[in-house]
Amino acid sequence: MPERAGQNEPRIRAALSLGFCICASVAACTAHPDPVTHTPAASIQAPAAIAAPLAMVMTADGGPNTAPALGTPTDPADPGTAFDPPAELHLPSTLGIGERVPLLLVLHGFGVSSSLLIAKASLNQLADTKKFAYLAPEGARDSQGRPFWNAGPSCCDLEHRAPDDLKRLRELLDFSLKSSAIDRKRVFLIGYSNGAFMAQRLACEASEHLAGVISVAGAAPGPEVPCNPTTPLSFLEIHGDADPVVHYDGGVVFDRTDLPAHPSARSTVNVWAQHLGCSGDLHPVGSIDLEPYLAGNETEVQRFDGCRGSVELWTVRGGGHYVALQPPALDALWKFVQAHPKGGA
Repeated sequence: MPERAGQNEPRIRAALSLGFCICASVAACTAHPDPVTHTPAASIQAPAAIAAPLAMVMTADGGPNTAPALGTPTDPADPGTAFDPPAELHLPSTLGIGERVPLLLVLHGFGVSSSLLIAKASLNQLADTKKFAYLAPEGARDSQGRPFWNAGPSCCDLEHRAPDDLKRLRELLDFSLKSSAIDRKRVFLIGYSNGAFMAQRLACEASEHLAGVISVAGAAPGPEVPCNPTTPLSFLEIHGDADPVVHYDGGVVFDRTDLPAHPSARSTVNVWAQHLGCSGDLHPVGSIDLEPYLAGNETEVQRFDGCRGSVELWTVRGGGHYVALQPPALDALWKFVQAHPKGGA
């Protein structure tokens, strides 16, 4: 999951141009984070800035960018809007008049600040190239300064601080959807590790806003968590079968015996198949080369039929906790997003 806590970096500016938050060295969550600096996420501007797709803000190098920040409001017409911890909404650098793009709500893993995650993985470049927007919120921090999501008993509010992340993420999502540049039929959650737990938790209650969920090294909420998606949804779980942190066959994160068990990857997709009314059993449909460090087409693709949406499991044979973090996998994730708009193609 994360990298270990280290010294604080200086605060970056609200409009700092960052990069993609899907990065192998920072996207997961571990019991003992690796040393990284913790850079606060950029702040979010007021709704007026978000609603203007080409509103110009300055990047760190002095150039223009369309990356409205969400945090401290600057619009006098809406002085009450602020988010703490902050988040960043980035729009592609070039948008035509009336053009709408997909929105990816990306949730970091335990112990990793969203700004560091973004900076290490060059998300802005990918978003500009592929033409999508992203919303990158920051989780609350524990006593050791590690960002986390309160996704449920299994992961990862280790100090029982109980932040209402579900409410905050819904507010951020509603706020971002005010932008006229967002295609509401192509809003996806992408979560890694602790963020994947949180993505599934949010999907249980916000399915009306979502086209799909991509969960990497996550697990479904337990039976104690209400889950009743009201609209069709496309769900994808990507999981390494050698994951030592969030175990493929189920277990407890970090092997901490004081935490409730999380379901297996197979049980996770079974849960979503039940929620989405799928028919039949999970069955293989082929294999793909997702991870360059593993030989051949190491990832088995399985899916259910007859769903209100779709449910798939991609099992990375020999894959550990850090999967779906490099360009071949990111391309596959983008294809999944393109192929699964709300209500079907």
